This record gives sequence, C-alpha cells and structure tokens, in this order.
Amino acid sequence: MSRNVRDEINNKLSIVDVVGKYLTLKRAGTRYTGLCPFHNEKTPSFSVTPDSNLFYCFGCHKGGTIFDFIMEIENMDFSEALKYLAEKAGVELDNNYSGSDSSDRKKQDALKELYKRVSGSFEYILRNRDEAEIARQYLKKRGLTEEIMDEFKIGWAPEDRTWILNFLKTKGYSEDFLKESGLFSQKGLGYPLFSGRVMFPLTNYNNEIIGFSGRTLRDFGPKYINSPETLIFHKKRNLYGLSNSIKSIRDKGYFILCEGQMDVIAYHQAGVKNAVAPLGTAYTEEQATVMKRYADKAVISFDGDSAGQKAVQKAVIICEKKNIRTKIARFYEGEDPADLLLNKGEKALHKVLKSTINSFDYILENAINLSDIDSPEGKEEVIHRMRDYIGSLDSEVRREGCLNEIAGRLGVDYSSVHKDITRAQKTNEYNRTEKTTQIQRNSISSELFLMIAVVVNRENFSYVRSRIEMDDLIDDNAKKIYIALEECFRNDEAGLDSVLNRLEDTELTSLIAEKITSEEYSINSDELIKDSVRRIKKNSLLKKREEIVKKLKEIPINNNTLVNETELLSEKIYIDDEIKKLRSGI
Repeated sequence: MSRNVRDEINNKLSIVDVVGKYLTLKRAGTRYTGLCPFHNEKTPSFSVTPDSNLFYCFGCHKGGTIFDFIMEIENMDFSEALKYLAEKAGVELDNNYSGSDSSDRKKQDALKELYKRVSGSFEYILRNRDEAEIARQYLKKRGLTEEIMDEFKIGWAPEDRTWILNFLKTKGYSEDFLKESGLFSQKGLGYPLFSGRVMFPLTNYNNEIIGFSGRTLRDFGPKYINSPETLIFHKKRNLYGLSNSIKSIRDKGYFILCEGQMDVIAYHQAGVKNAVAPLGTAYTEEQATVMKRYADKAVISFDGDSAGQKAVQKAVIICEKKNIRTKIARFYEGEDPADLLLNKGEKALHKVLKSTINSFDYILENAINLSDIDSPEGKEEVIHRMRDYIGSLDSEVRREGCLNEIAGRLGVDYSSVHKDITRAQKTNEYNRTEKTTQIQRNSISSELFLMIAVVVNRENFSYVRSRIEMDDLIDDNAKKIYIALEECFRNDEAGLDSVLNRLEDTELTSLIAEKITSEEYSINSDELIKDSVRRIKKNSLLKKREEIVKKLKEIPINNNTLVNETELLSEKIYIDDEIKKLRSGI
C-alpha cells in the first residue's frame, strides 16, 4: 500500500512546484536550477529534474526524491513527509496508514514501548535500590533536585551486566528483537551498552523516549555513551531537552543551545526552560532545521575554553545558514552553566543571559586575540578566521557592515578586506567541491557503475538479471541496488521512486540522483550496460576459476577418491568455456 501511495503522490505532484515553494528555480534545458537551500552558495548548483522527480546539488551532494527533499528541508521523518505531500496532492490516506511499511511501524512502536519500560526501571532503581546510592550521591553533589530528576526521568543502570537481559526476557522480548534494540553491543546480548551509569533518557518532540545517554561514575572508559542509530533514534536530528523546552521556546521566541545534558538541566533547574543540547555530537544543520520550526533566534551557551570558542563559531555559522540570529552567553575559561549554577547560584546564571554579546563581535574579538594585528601576517590571519562567518551571512547589508567593522579594527582599507575574503571563499568552495567530486568518482566500482546505469535505463534490467546474479557482485552498494531492482521487477513496479525508496541509504540515493541529473548515462546506454555485464561476469568467473585451481592444488597426491577432483575439473572446464564465450563477445 505504501508504494502505491508514493506512486500516486509522484504522479500528482511536480517536484518543480514543491521545491519552488522554498527557492527560486530557473529553467535550464530539461532541468531547473537554483541556489541550494541546504548550504550557503552564491552560484546556483542545485538542480531539479522534472522527468524523474529528482533533485541534486552539485555543491553539497544532497539529492533524492520529492520525499527526501521534504524530509531534509522540513526535518520530517518519512511518515510526516508522506502525510504532508499526500495533503498537497489530494491523496487520501487510510486512518491506520502510518506512512511507512507496517512492519517498520510495528518495530518502531515496539522499540518505543521497550525504551519506556526500561527507562521506568532505571528511574525506579535510582530512587529505591541500595546499589544506586553512588548515583544518588553524585546527583546530589551536582545540585540536582528531586523535581528536576523527575522532569528529565533520570535513572541508574545497575553494575550487574546480566540484569537488563534477564529483566527483558521475563517481559517476553525475543533475543532477535533485543539484538536490534540499541541496548546491547554488537558483540552480543552478553554485552549491554549501559551498566553502572547514570541514565539520561533521550526523547523526541512528542516526549517519547527514543534512546539513552549514560554517564559513568568510574575513572576509566568513555564518560558518556549514547544509544546507536535505530529506527527511532537519529543523533543528527534530535536534541536533548527539546520536548521539555518547546513551550518555553515558543513563548520566549528564542532557544538556548548548550553543549551537554547537565547544562540543559542546570538551566531548567534555574527556571530557564528553553535550553537544549546536541546528543553527544557537534551541532548539526539538521538540528538547526528542527529548531527553526520553533524560533528564529538563539543564545549559544558553550564552555569558556578554547574548544568551546571553536564550537561557538561553528554553531553560529550553522544557525546563520538557517536564518537563525544568534547571540553568545560568555563564560570564563573552565566554566560552564552547570558549574556556574552549582557554585554561584541561579542569579549568576541569569546574569550571564542578560549580558550576551553579538555573535559577530564575539567571533571577531576571538580572532583578534589569537593574532598579532600589528603585523601584516596577523591581519591576514584575522581575515582568514572570519571568512566562514562572513560567507554564512545571507544579507548584503549585514555582510558589508561586518567587513567595514573588520577593516576598521585592523586599520586597513575596506576594499582590501572585501577582495581577500571573496577570493578565499571562492578558492575554498572550489577545492571542497573538487575534492568531494573526486572522492565520489573514485569510489564508484564497475559494478556500482552498471547498477546505476540500469536504474537510469530500467528496460535493461531483464537483460542484466538473465546474465549476472547477485552473487557475481562484490560491491555492497551494487548489491543493494540489484535487490531493489529485483523486487521492483517481480512486483511489476516501473517508477524510479519505487527503486530509491527501497534503498534506504541517503548517500546512495544522492549518488544516483547526481548521475541521473548529470545525464552521463543517457549516451550509448545499451552498449555501456552490455559491456559492463560482460566485464563483471568475466571477473566473477575468473575468481571462481582461481578458487577451483587452488582447491585442486590442495588435493593430496595419494588421494584415493577422484570424485571431488573430477567435479572440480568439470566445473573448471565449464568456466573456461564461459570465459571464452565472453571474450568472443557471444
């Protein structure tokens, strides 16, 4: 049902109309081009191909279907994107339709139920078991109240590494399900991911628990461990404390971006309820897209050390790209919001928020402090450090104002600053694009090249499947495409979208979108595919022949049983004959 719905939406909606709501597109032959909405650029590298309903950016290399575009730009999961597009297309969805395959939806629901149950157990253990006394003392020492621990559902994972598996087995969970739950190491169910750790449940915007972050109280091992990626948990798209903060963010019109869980909790305990944090990774563009839904202003509240200063600049640039205006909450080196609350109280934390600094002034001040601006080399260093920030600004007025300020602080001419930054930005963008393109080009094997060509020219798949099998392929990505094409072939599904949606690999989807957009497979495609098939089949046969020869050499001289040797020789003769045919072009 899901694929039928996707096909109907694709037939009724033009990707040009959908994308055109977010950026200006201009016709260029059979395609449309515009400035990419996913990265900052001045020259259009974003392309839309209406014939295949695909988009691709030659600058940042994002690409895919109409569904991928909405998921990316609106930060929606597939279910949300499908409902959104179905409404635009006038396609009615069944009341029970989830927007994804029913088996995936059932797994997602089961995972959420599992995490809710485990979180409740962690909470209970923290509050009631003697073994959790070490955790209670730690949290008390950090100044956390009972109320704030309840608000964030903080718990304790026992030191006993057999506890969680035994507990979940008594609740009827199968081992196969638990292996994919994200609660155990890839080594097996005997290795729980969390033991002897203070547990911070991670929630989505609906306040459903989708993962955990666990802090050890030992002096060895990683301080924090986060849940791995699962069907319901994606680090790049979720933020800690978001569900606790949405109402306050909307009321105040801005959010506070912190570095970690304890900082978020500190702000909330101080009555500042609009604080969130990335989940163990650097702040991402996907997270910025999420936050733009709720507010277009932010206060960045990172640690005062040098690492924190670098992280501030990166976060500011990401926010600017999403048109989120930022200010900076300044802390002394070695100080963070949690420490400030603990050592100096709520008033000190509120005072920091009242004395925020403009992002440009903060970044320029740091750049000047790190350079000797009395020397020409030092002035050049400052301009270099300001380049990415200036490039992230979408307003010419703001950009000109910043360049004037830089020129004034350095005591140089405005035009010189403008020329240096413009030249550096062009060089950086060119090198980045060339490097990425070269990496992608070099990473495409002959097998992957063939399978992408077949995606573009679907009528050739019946020929391909009659001559090569999936076992003939070595490249994992080529195998993924082969499987998707085979499923579509058996279900008589001809749409491009039906192949791409089966892949569930954004990088692979983007690569296919790039190749379709570039039209490099549209010339002599039949001959190209036939040549590739012959080459791949020949390589596969040569590999099998090599294995047979190796086995024949390993047979002892005094071998009394000739059956195995005869079978191997017979198979070798057959393979030799097939290779000869391929070389003759038969």
